Parts: sequence; C-alpha cells; structure tokens
Amino acid sequence: MIPIVEPEVDIHCPDKSTAETLLKAAILEKLNVLETGQQVMLKLTLPEQADLYGECVRHPRVVRVVALSGGYTREEADDRLRKNHGVVASFSRALLEGLLDNQTDAEFDTTLDASIRSIYGASIT
Repeated sequence: MIPIVEPEVDIHCPDKSTAETLLKAAILEKLNVLETGQQVMLKLTLPEQADLYGECVRHPRVVRVVALSGGYTREEADDRLRKNHGVVASFSRALLEGLLDNQTDAEFDTTLDASIRSIYGASIT
C-alpha cells in the first residue's frame, strides 16, 4: 500500500500561485526526510505555473503525481494538465461533465468516451 497525500489549493484562492509555491516547498521538505524505501503518491490541484511540481514528479520518494481537476471545467483542466509533464489526471468531476440522467445509452456512452479520450490525451505529456 502507498499513502496518498492530497493537499488541495482552492482554485478560487486569491493568491493561488503563492499558496502553491509554499505547498511545494513544504511537500519537498517532508519528502526529503522520508525513510529509504518509503514512498507516497501526491494528488494535487492543477497549478498556475506550468510544471510547478516537476521536482515532485522526479523525486525518488514519489510513485506518481496525479492532478485533481479541482472544479475547473474539463477543457480548462485538460489544458492545464498538458502543461504539467509527468502528471496524470485524477479527474472525477471533470470526467462526469456533460453526463445527464436523461441521456440515451448512446448519448451517455458517446459523452463519456469523449471525456475519457480528452483526459487521456492531456495525461500523456
């Protein structure tokens, strides 16, 4: 089992960029004191600055960095994700965007397929 650390910066934070910089520094500080062999997975809000969490992606104690859509639309979340190399999506809200209870099975399947393809495409940077 791998611990998942999920600190989320609100996308409406008035100084989101500064909050993310402080968060990154705190994460790296704690990663650097983990015991040998101890690893974590990070679930982080998509940052304002492209590749902000690159050091975390490459850190030997990090198994994977995944991005939370954080309330962004799927299109915005995909655009931000493409700018964060090595980070993959963990989009629940964005994945469900456009799915409605009154859709036909075919409409539902088509919408879900488009969401999956879009998110996957953004994740392979």
